[in-house]
Amino acid sequence: MIVSIHQPNFFPWMGFFNKINSSDAFIFLTESRRSKNDKYLTRSLILNNSSQSYLSIPLGAKQIKICDLLMPKDRQWRIDMLNVINAAYSNCDFYDEILVDIEKLLMFDCEFFYEFSINIIYFFMKNLNIHTNCFLDKNFNKDFGEASMRLVNLCNEVNAEKYLSGIGAKSYIDEDIFIKDKIDVIYQNYSPQPYGQRSNEFISGLSIIDVLFNCGYDAAEKLIKNK
Repeated sequence: MIVSIHQPNFFPWMGFFNKINSSDAFIFLTESRRSKNDKYLTRSLILNNSSQSYLSIPLGAKQIKICDLLMPKDRQWRIDMLNVINAAYSNCDFYDEILVDIEKLLMFDCEFFYEFSINIIYFFMKNLNIHTNCFLDKNFNKDFGEASMRLVNLCNEVNAEKYLSGIGAKSYIDEDIFIKDKIDVIYQNYSPQPYGQRSNEFISGLSIIDVLFNCGYDAAEKLIKNK
């Protein structure tokens, strides 16, 4: 069984969904502390007037457990964000279809950030025909430790034989801990094929909404699954 583990990023990029699709089980990491350099957990990169810009949920700079991050009570940021998305993608081929979904997702009411972001991820998984079994670490109600030991213990919780890691973790992941528990570490090798963007040259790593507005669900599914 191949297992991958990741924080519930906000409107993540295609590689996030490729990792889920490439796994038999996926675990949302919500009990780790939010990083000081929060680049993608609560932010998402889009193209706006051919320039890269971030969509950001105003959660402040609290470095607490992800599962304890509360959603802002003020709803104005949702309207402002929808207006930014509307302006950025109003000329795209799949604008009408995708904007309806984005508005519904942005207006979803919940108490915690992880619930908000996971709802988005589940919605897109369904529309992209990704059927991987997903779990939340907090639902196991156990202390799994820190760093690589946490990952190993989570893998053991779902009887993983292989752990699928992002290539960026290769420089700091402790593979020896995995070897001791007879879990093979494999690395994701995903480089998305270029698709039509509103830019002079293809920019990789943008939010899933960029490919959806430009290509629609069917083409995005093929790009994610390398079909």
